[in-house]
Amino acid sequence: MNVEHHLQAETLAAYAAGSLPAAMALVVACHTEACAHCRKELRHAEALGGQMLERLPVKPVSTSAREAMLSMLDNQPEPATSPRPASAAQQVPLNEGVLLPRALKNLLQIDHYNQLKWRKLAPGIEKVELPLTEGRSFMLRIGAGLAMPVHTHKGSELTLIMQGGYHDALGSFNVGDIADLDGSVEHQPMAFEDEPCICLAGMDGGLKFRGLIPTLMKPFIGL
Repeated sequence: MNVEHHLQAETLAAYAAGSLPAAMALVVACHTEACAHCRKELRHAEALGGQMLERLPVKPVSTSAREAMLSMLDNQPEPATSPRPASAAQQVPLNEGVLLPRALKNLLQIDHYNQLKWRKLAPGIEKVELPLTEGRSFMLRIGAGLAMPVHTHKGSELTLIMQGGYHDALGSFNVGDIADLDGSVEHQPMAFEDEPCICLAGMDGGLKFRGLIPTLMKPFIGL
């Protein structure tokens, strides 16, 4: 897979530190499952974070505080909203057959794209809302040759191309490419003419549409 659009260093550092909202962490996990470049950069970010922790001065912890901390850890439920990339031996291309990326499979407890329950937003555009509470995450299926409304973002947004592709003012995005955007970017993704585009989006804010009609439709389509 020839990935041309990668994650920004700041996003990888936040993911390594565990500070990304779960909705965005899901997209990073799915992207790094197939992108060797970003997996390598993520390992560097994790190593850098470990070195910084080692340099912090050690402060003694009282017995009561230590016991309280251990008790809290023992009672901590297993996290389900901070997906991590698969091991190197398990990594597979995102467009291999019809299998979903591993992080999505674990979240939804399904294996294949044809098991997704799509909801129609507009003619040729469908969505699957994903069950995460930190930020917003959803999948979009945009019909061949169709375009989303012109919009910008209220915060940060990650969009991973899973099948097909689109083009906008930033260039062409193919399978495995990721758009790492913030509120300074205004664009209008348009799916390629020859096939639908399926993408996974995660954000910490919402979308801001340009124009009266898309803005009025926003509460009804849930974007």
